Amino acid sequence: MTLFITGPHLMRICFTWAIFYYMFSLIYHSKFSIQRKTLSYWALWLISITLNIFLSGYANLLIAIIIYFVLWSDKKIDYYLINIILLSFLVKFLAIIIPSPILMHFFPSPDVVSYGFNLIINLIEFIFSITFVYFYNYFKLNDFFQSRENPMTSIVLGYVYIIFFMFLKLTQHFKAYAGLITGMFIFILIQCIFIILIFSFTRRRQRKVYRDRFSEEQVKNLKLYTDQLEHDQLKLRHFKHDYKNLLFSLKSVAEQQNYELMNQALDNLENYSDDYLNNLSMDLYQDLNNVKNPYLKSLLISKLNTINQKNIVCFFNCTDELNNLPINIFDLIRLLDRAIDNAIHFTERQEHGKIQLAITQENNQLAFLINNTLANLPTTEREQDYLELLHIKELKKKYSNIFIQHSKNAKWFRFHITLITKEDKK
Repeated sequence: MTLFITGPHLMRICFTWAIFYYMFSLIYHSKFSIQRKTLSYWALWLISITLNIFLSGYANLLIAIIIYFVLWSDKKIDYYLINIILLSFLVKFLAIIIPSPILMHFFPSPDVVSYGFNLIINLIEFIFSITFVYFYNYFKLNDFFQSRENPMTSIVLGYVYIIFFMFLKLTQHFKAYAGLITGMFIFILIQCIFIILIFSFTRRRQRKVYRDRFSEEQVKNLKLYTDQLEHDQLKLRHFKHDYKNLLFSLKSVAEQQNYELMNQALDNLENYSDDYLNNLSMDLYQDLNNVKNPYLKSLLISKLNTINQKNIVCFFNCTDELNNLPINIFDLIRLLDRAIDNAIHFTERQEHGKIQLAITQENNQLAFLINNTLANLPTTEREQDYLELLHIKELKKKYSNIFIQHSKNAKWFRFHITLITKEDKK
C-alpha cells in the first residue's frame, strides 16, 4: 500500500490512466450515448487514480471489475467487454515492459522523482497505445472480438495477462534475479504462443470439417432439388402434348354443337389439369430464390423435399430477399433443422396433416415461422421433451437478439423464431 505520492508520480498516474481510457474508448464500441460514455470514463478515471494511489498495481483487478459493471448494459455476460478490458490492460503492461530495456540504456540511474523522466514514460505509453489502436482498426480486430461470444477468448487473454502481471511484480521485487526471471518469462511466453497456435489450428480445423460436412449436405440437397425440377419438366412436356390433344378434342365437339359432349370434354380437361397442377413441386419451391444464404437454402430444399415425399401438404413463403443473418448460420440451421423435423414427425401420421413454413422481414425483425396441424398429437410431455432438445435456453444466453415462442390451440402448433437485426442505441 502506497500512501505517500510525490508530484511527478501523481502526474504519471493521472496521465497513464488518461491514456488507458482514451485508448479504451477508441477500441470499445459502447451502446451508450456520448454523454453517458463521457461521464462514465471521467468517473472511471478518478476511481482508477484513487485506487492506484492506495493499492498500487494490485488495484488493476478491482479496476477491471468496476469498468465491467459501469459499462455492462445487458443481462447476459458481455464477453466482448471482458475481452476489451483484458486487452487494454495487456497493452498497458506491454507499454511499460517493452520500452524498459531502452529506458535503462539511456537512463541507467534515472531520477524517478523527476517530472522529465515520468513525462518520457507517459509519452512512450501514448505512442505505443496509439500504434496499437491503428493496427487494431487496420486488421479489424473489433469484428473478431465482437464475434467471440464465448469464454474461451477471455480465458486465453486472462491467462496471458496473469503471466505479464507476475513477470512485472517478480522483476520489481527480485531485481537480483532479473535475468533468471526474464528467461522463465520468455519460456512461458513461448509456451503461451504455442498453446494459442494449437488452439487456433484445432478450432480452424474443426470449423473446416464442419463446413465441409455442410457443403456435402448442400450438394446432396441441390441434387434433390434439380432432380425434382427435371421430373416436373418432363411432366410438363407430357402435359403440353396431352393438353393440345384435349383442346383439339374440345374444339371438335364444339363444332358439332353437342353441349353434353362439350361439358364432358371440359370436365376431362379440368380433371386432367387439376391432377397435373396439384402434383407439381414448383409452387412449393418458388420462393427459394429469395433465400440467398447457401446453407439455409440447402436446409430448406432438404426439408421441403422430405415433406413432399411424405405427401404432407406444405406451404412455404419467403416474399423478401434474405441475405444477411444476425446470428451464426450454423446455430440457426441446427435450430431450424430440429424444429422442422419436429413438425414433420407429428404431421406425417395425420391423415390430412399440414405444415406452414414462412420467413418474414419487417422493420428490424426477421422471423421464421414453423406451424403444423395438431390432430393426433400424442402428449404434451412428448412435445416438451422435444423442445428441450432444441437448446433454447443456451441460445438465448448466447444471443441477446433472439426470441423463441411456441404455442398451440385446438388445430395448430406454432413455433416462431424472431431475430432482431438492428439494435436501438441507448
